[in-house]
Amino acid sequence: MKSTYMRLLLLLVLCCVINACGKNQQTPHTENTAAAVVSVAVQYQEPKDWAKSEQGSQTIFIAPEKDLSLVVLAVTEANDAEEAALKAWKMHDPDFSRKVRVNSPELKKGGWDAIRSIEYQTSISEEILAYADVYQLGEQWQVLLLDGSYATYAKRAAAVRAMSQSFELAGYKPEDLSQRTAQKLSPDKIAALLSFVEESAKALNIPGVGVAVIEDGKVLYEGGVGIKSIATQQPVTKDTAFMIASNTKGMTTLLLAKLVEMGKLNWDDQVISHYPDFKLGDEKTTQSVLIKHLVCACTGLPRKDFDWILNSGPNVAATVTFTDLANTAPTSSFGELFQYNNQMAAAAGYVAAHILYPEMEIGAAYDKAMQQYIFDPLQMQHTTFSFAQALAGDAASPHGLDLAGNIQLIPQSATTGFNHTVIPYRPAGAAWSTPSDMIKYVQNELSEGVAPDGTRLFAAESVLKRREPTVSTGADTSYGMGLSSEKNGGIDIVEHGGSLAGYLSNFIAIPSAKVGAVILTNSDEGYALLKPFTRRVIELLYDAEPQAQNQVAVTVETNALNAGKLREEVTYPPAPDVVTKLASFYSSPEHGSMTVTQIDGEVVLDPGVWKTAIASKISPDGRVSLVAIAPFALGLEFVVGESAGLSTLSIIDAQHTYTFTEVKEL
Repeated sequence: MKSTYMRLLLLLVLCCVINACGKNQQTPHTENTAAAVVSVAVQYQEPKDWAKSEQGSQTIFIAPEKDLSLVVLAVTEANDAEEAALKAWKMHDPDFSRKVRVNSPELKKGGWDAIRSIEYQTSISEEILAYADVYQLGEQWQVLLLDGSYATYAKRAAAVRAMSQSFELAGYKPEDLSQRTAQKLSPDKIAALLSFVEESAKALNIPGVGVAVIEDGKVLYEGGVGIKSIATQQPVTKDTAFMIASNTKGMTTLLLAKLVEMGKLNWDDQVISHYPDFKLGDEKTTQSVLIKHLVCACTGLPRKDFDWILNSGPNVAATVTFTDLANTAPTSSFGELFQYNNQMAAAAGYVAAHILYPEMEIGAAYDKAMQQYIFDPLQMQHTTFSFAQALAGDAASPHGLDLAGNIQLIPQSATTGFNHTVIPYRPAGAAWSTPSDMIKYVQNELSEGVAPDGTRLFAAESVLKRREPTVSTGADTSYGMGLSSEKNGGIDIVEHGGSLAGYLSNFIAIPSAKVGAVILTNSDEGYALLKPFTRRVIELLYDAEPQAQNQVAVTVETNALNAGKLREEVTYPPAPDVVTKLASFYSSPEHGSMTVTQIDGEVVLDPGVWKTAIASKISPDGRVSLVAIAPFALGLEFVVGESAGLSTLSIIDAQHTYTFTEVKEL
């Protein structure tokens, strides 16, 4: 699922996670042709609770909502992946006529010779997806179709990922490193890791990367490659601060763990017993939420990131977190699905802070609690929630690619910029940290709460409780409490990622090898380096099959295809006939105001703390959209409409629509 718009939504919080859902099925799929009958057996994890049926050569899985399907078909006599995919679509739906939007490569796996992912043209107002993953073995093809509702996909993406990730030739045995002993990370291996990071960063247009590695309690490396800013050209160092975004969540749950250890709360306490003002849009769910559920992504609450992206900033009170939650109802059953909600994670930190300092404003209380109980004990001297403090020191600047594919600085100051929107929700993702500080946090995970000098800082039981899987997120991934778990080649990894505008990061802890690592990047393109970095560490530790470099190469090609397609689809500057129909002021009762102005020949959309120049786009259904071209929001669409004679602009998110209506000038 790689369209620019979807990538923006999915990158707001990056997390990689463990544990399979469903069971592997071996299924022969056949297609009769004039030339031959081909039978190729495949195995994959069936999506749990989806209705399964066999219709001729098709195996069809339909989501419980009945508006999203996964379809497996065998195809023969195709000249290429696009032809194989089209044949599959025609077997499934004879009237299928959508055009290919992007045909991109996937990393080879599962015994296949080649894999392609094909996205088909849709209009954002349709709120549907049409994809085909095409698996090739010689002259034989297996096709996995995804067809239906974007909203349902957003809820059930874990099941879709699990099926896609586990789609293999029957009998295929994936790499298993679990019986190998981890090798020591020698200076040569560290040099090889840094060389990989440097070369990959250049290929992916990432200006700077912070890196730290620890083994057996000893820091082997802390520093970085590249530069902090294209403006200053100064190098990244071990003390360069990056926003770590959702990596803050694991630190927040470490604070909860400390309170459990102190006897101030229990994991199974009702949240309302400690914070009576906690309320969700559903009373039953409100009563059901325990402390351990606040950061489990398992309560059924959907993502509502645009609540804070559109109407937040440094001067908004932290209590907005609870206002948002009171207006959010679950869209799946409790414990049923992985649904990532940042407001819930923010509430976790504020509830803990309120328990410790009930007389303080909850934002200030949280900052104090984290400093006293997390940052100070771990000696994380350069970790902070203060933009002013971070930017006054050795801070990396955020970057991204513009519409032309050029690296640009993302505007950010001590008081303005997109990333300030997360401040009122900071327990979910607003910390700044450095390679040197982050590796101390990772060491605490590896030591299960013991400091380098042998002092126990956190009770092991509470530290480990955060890793227990609560919900599956993919074929070999699961989510706990602000921490993810993954199997990579059979090796258990604890990890989490983070994503904000121009800052992408990840940490990994490999308990069996007593190895941990941190990667911090200062570009939106950094997302493409996180998984290859983890894989490269695995390769160096276990002499594993080299995959990391290919992962980067595939992403470079895919990014180029998507960027080129976006440039084809939009008109920049926006079409004059579109601009003349726009109002100057728009407003939403829930999400504040938005202005449209012309600045230096550009049309600029400004919802407050951040702003973006816009292009225009006509979708296949004829609807007109404004398209953001600021690097951090590149591809985000605002659908132009009309209501009661007034112009409207709407963002259609996975499970919500955010509409701003024209305000007539007085």
